[in-house]
Amino acid sequence: MSRIRKLPESLISKIAAGEVIERPFSVIKELVENSIDAGASLIDVDVEDGGRKRMTILDDGLGMSQEEALLALERHATSKLQSEEDLFRIQTLGFRGEAVPSIAAVSHMTLETQSRGSEEPATKIEIQGGEIKKTGLSSLPQGTRITIENLFFNTPARLKFLKSKETEFSHIAAWIESIALSRSDVGFTLKHNGKTEIKTAPRTEVKERIGDILGRDVAEYLHPVSANRGQLRLAGYVSDHRIGSTSAKSLYFFVNGRIVRDRTLQHAVLAAYENLLMKHRYPWAVLYLTVPPEFVDVNVHPTKSEVRFANSSLMHELVREGVRAVLGADRGRVPAVDGELKARLGGGAEDLSEPRAESDPMTRPVFGRVPQATEPSLAFSSQFRILGQVHSTYLICETPDKLILIDQHAAHERIGFEKLKKQYEDGGIHKQQLLIPQNFDLLPSQCEILKKYLEDLTRVGLEIEFFGGNTFIVRSTPSLLDGTDIVELVRELIESLESFEKLTPLDERIHEVLERMACHRQVRAGDRLSNVEIEALLAEMQSTKFAGQCPHGRPSVLEVPFNEMEKWFKRRL
Repeated sequence: MSRIRKLPESLISKIAAGEVIERPFSVIKELVENSIDAGASLIDVDVEDGGRKRMTILDDGLGMSQEEALLALERHATSKLQSEEDLFRIQTLGFRGEAVPSIAAVSHMTLETQSRGSEEPATKIEIQGGEIKKTGLSSLPQGTRITIENLFFNTPARLKFLKSKETEFSHIAAWIESIALSRSDVGFTLKHNGKTEIKTAPRTEVKERIGDILGRDVAEYLHPVSANRGQLRLAGYVSDHRIGSTSAKSLYFFVNGRIVRDRTLQHAVLAAYENLLMKHRYPWAVLYLTVPPEFVDVNVHPTKSEVRFANSSLMHELVREGVRAVLGADRGRVPAVDGELKARLGGGAEDLSEPRAESDPMTRPVFGRVPQATEPSLAFSSQFRILGQVHSTYLICETPDKLILIDQHAAHERIGFEKLKKQYEDGGIHKQQLLIPQNFDLLPSQCEILKKYLEDLTRVGLEIEFFGGNTFIVRSTPSLLDGTDIVELVRELIESLESFEKLTPLDERIHEVLERMACHRQVRAGDRLSNVEIEALLAEMQSTKFAGQCPHGRPSVLEVPFNEMEKWFKRRL
C-alpha cells in the first residue's frame, strides 16, 4: 500500500483556510477587500462578540449573478486574474480566489448578492463547512451581503486559540481604521454588539478622513508630503515634532492602496526625523506610495500584508527625502524640554531624549576597570558632600573613601515606583479629584481595551469614565503624578495592555503598569538642579525602599572607591 495518498477535498479546504483565516479579523479583511475591489462606495461591518459569534459585511458594489456567486465558492476562482502575466501586475487587493471558499470551509456562511442593474431577483446561498446546503432568493436590492456565523466550528483546535471578544474586536477595529485611511472615497461603518464604533462618510479630502479616524487633535499637527522620483510617487501627511506616539502603530503605509507592514519604509521615516523626536518616540504618518505594479511583489504572504520592492533602496530614499523636506527647518532641532521643576521634584512626562553616550558606561572600562553599581549607602552627615551636577543629568557626591555617581532620572524613577508600589500594596494608590474633569478621545480599537480596565484603574488612582462614542473623562489622578499629562499616560498604558494577546487582570501586570506610571513622575535628564533640589532628591532616596537600579533594571547609582581611582593614576599598585 502506498504511503503517499491524496488528501480529501474537505481537509485540503481546511488547510487552505488555515493559511488565510487566522482569526475573525482575517475574515473581515478578506471580505472588505473584496467589497472594495467590487467598486463599493459604502461598506458596513457588523460583528457580535468580537466576531466569534457573527460577522456581517454589506456593500453596494457590483454584486454577482447566481452563476458567479456559485463559482466564487470554488477554490482559485477569481475575476482579478486573466493570464500568468497578470500575476506580476496586481492592481487589486484580492486576487488569489481563496478567501471566500476558505472562509466558507470553517464557518456557517450566508451569501446574498445582486448584480448592479440586474432585473433578476437577488441570490441567497447557505453554506456550512464548505458544503452548499440551500440556494434561493434574497430581497437584497444591490451589492453583496455575507454573514459568517460560528467561525471555526469544525476546527476546534483553532477556535481554542481565539482570544477575548475585546481583543478580537480590537484587531478588527484597528484594521478598519487602516483600510478607512487607505480609501477616503469609501464610507465605512463598524458596529459591535449593536453599537456603532466607527462611522465615516466618503471624503474628498484625505486629511478630513485622517481626522475622522485618528482624531482632530492629531490631524491639526499634520503637514502634507508630496514627492516624485520617476514613476514613483509619494503623498500623504506627517506630524511635526510637537506630537508623537510611544509605538510604531502611528505609522501607516499604503502601497497602491494596499495596507503594508514594511521595515524599509518605517526606517526611512524614522531616519527623516533623526535628532528631531525624543528617543523611543514615533511620529504620526499616513503615507501613500504609488508605484508601477511590476515594481512591487504583493504575492509574498498568503494574507497579502507584506510586499517586496524591486528596488527597496530607491523606495527608502524617496520616503526619507520626501518626509525630510516637509520637516525642513525643524530638522536637527530637538524641541526644548520644560525644565521647570516642581518644588517637590515631581511631575512631567518622561523625557526620553537622554544624551547618548558613545558607549554604555557599564561596558566601557575606565583605565581597564568598570565602576561598580551598588546598593546606595547614603548617610547625610558632615562627611557626605554634594559636589554638583554634570551634563544636567548626573549628580556627583563624595564621602571620605569614595565618589558616588547618581543618574538623577533613573533614581527619581525608582523612588516614584517604590512609592506607588507601597501605596498599591497598602490598599490603593492615593488619588486627587480634578477640579475640572478632562475629556479625551481614543481610537475605536483602543476603546474596548480601556473599557475592560476602567474599574481596575481606580486602584492605581485613575478614575476614568466612559462618556460615549470614543470619548472618556478623567475625574481623578494619582496624587504623586500631579502635573503629569494623564492622557498621554493612559494612552501608553493601553498600548502596553494591548501588546499582549490576552487581556489579563491588571493586578497580574501591576509591576509593568507602575513602571509606566513612575516614568511620568520624575526628574528628567537635562533638568538643571540646584543644591537644594539635589538634597531633596537624596533625602527621598534615603526615605524610600531604594534599590540601585531604575524599575527597568538600569543602574541608578555607581560608587568608585578612591583607592581604585589612585590605581588609575598609578598612585597605588
